[in-house]
Amino acid sequence: MYTLENLDGIVFDMDGVIFDTERLSMRCWKKVGERHGLENVEENIRLCIGRSTKDTKRIIAEAYGDKVDLDELYAESRVVIREAFEQEGIPVKIGAPEVLRWLHDSGIKVGLASSTSYDTVVREMQEVGLIDCFDVIIGGDMVENSKPDPDIYLKACQRLGVDPANTLAVEDSRNGMISAHAAGMIPVLIPDLVEPDEEMLEKAHIKLNSLTEFKDTLLSTGI
Repeated sequence: MYTLENLDGIVFDMDGVIFDTERLSMRCWKKVGERHGLENVEENIRLCIGRSTKDTKRIIAEAYGDKVDLDELYAESRVVIREAFEQEGIPVKIGAPEVLRWLHDSGIKVGLASSTSYDTVVREMQEVGLIDCFDVIIGGDMVENSKPDPDIYLKACQRLGVDPANTLAVEDSRNGMISAHAAGMIPVLIPDLVEPDEEMLEKAHIKLNSLTEFKDTLLSTGI
């Protein structure tokens, strides 16, 4: 069993794990899609969960490249999402601040590995007041191949100075689980919008329901 005492570190995904942004993003993309008369927007945006901006643009291009200007569509989606943040605040997962503060105070090395661009990750973490909880932040634009490739997690572990084989990776998406597993880490699955499929469950060291349960499990039996 893995506990804080025998782990090297913990690396978190951001959207869907720390931030409850995937539902908000889906809602905003549907709004943009309706403006332009696009079909199956929700289905196509689900394919983008856990992927980098580059991969997201590629998926959108394959779906709607013959219907709209893709750069304008993507830029419009960013504006709508940003407006939602300004009106509603960045939605933080229940238990996330408590868990991250607890880990920070415990002294264990904590990293963030998000497919979102580095500047965006830093800005949003500053806005919610959690930026100081992370020793290392790696954005999707800092590696050539983002999730589901292992590069982003390997880079996070390298920067943290930890052994991937003795480091937890906390993920919610299929691409994230594949990435963490390929990096040789200990994948912890906390599902969000994407219902876990057989491959995700096979790759998971453990499946939990929330960050609160993550903390309770580490404190009691270990993971």
